[in-house]
Amino acid sequence: MEAYVRDALDAIGLRTVGVYVHGSLAMDCFYRAKSDVDVLVVVPETLTGAEREHVARTLAERSEHRPMPGDLELSVLTVEQAANHQHPRPFEVHYSAAWTGSILDGRVDYAGTHRDPDLAAHITVTRERGATVSGPSPRDLFAPVPHDDYLVAITADLHDILSGEELLSAPYYGVLNACRVLATIKLGPGTVLSKEEGVPCARDNLPSQHHALIEQALTCYRSSEPVAPEQRATDGHDWDRAALLAFRDAIRARI
Repeated sequence: MEAYVRDALDAIGLRTVGVYVHGSLAMDCFYRAKSDVDVLVVVPETLTGAEREHVARTLAERSEHRPMPGDLELSVLTVEQAANHQHPRPFEVHYSAAWTGSILDGRVDYAGTHRDPDLAAHITVTRERGATVSGPSPRDLFAPVPHDDYLVAITADLHDILSGEELLSAPYYGVLNACRVLATIKLGPGTVLSKEEGVPCARDNLPSQHHALIEQALTCYRSSEPVAPEQRATDGHDWDRAALLAFRDAIRARI
């Protein structure tokens, strides 16, 4: 996996100021069957549209041959974008599995300025708990993110999970993410947790009727048993719809 990431970074051919891994791989809770590899890349200056397309297309084309079920989730920022906090933050290129089809089909606009509210969360995690692949400390490149903007980013993601069918279609991710957000709100500024680390606080703050579901989510997240790609979001298990909806209502009542 490390070789795949380094080869991908070489293949995109960017002159970089810094490269950083964040997310589960940096926080010692990477599970090969479930986790993606989260990367932030800082470059000296603005990329051309052709350079942006080359980066995105190269990663999308390599995705089919990746050695793990998860994919890279990679964002490229300039030094200036990294050093100046805005919310949502501008960026040069973004790649993740969700974008692979659009990239390969030529349906992505590489011109102009694009912004990503999720970068408030990614940068916070990178500054606090990220791993440096190359370059200076992430604290030397990335401006700090105000806690309120970090909360906006992580609660917006949770809102998407709780407002539609995503909790039912991707239950262990939704449950553990909700636990993390609940813990971050309860524990306050300076709290930067992995999905696993939010579980104890959720147990302490949610009625016992939800504990079995939380434990199921944690067990599925940690499981190394291989599952088909179309079953990855559920770990190939049936989930109790009523229990998921009751958990959703409990989280809504507290956030």
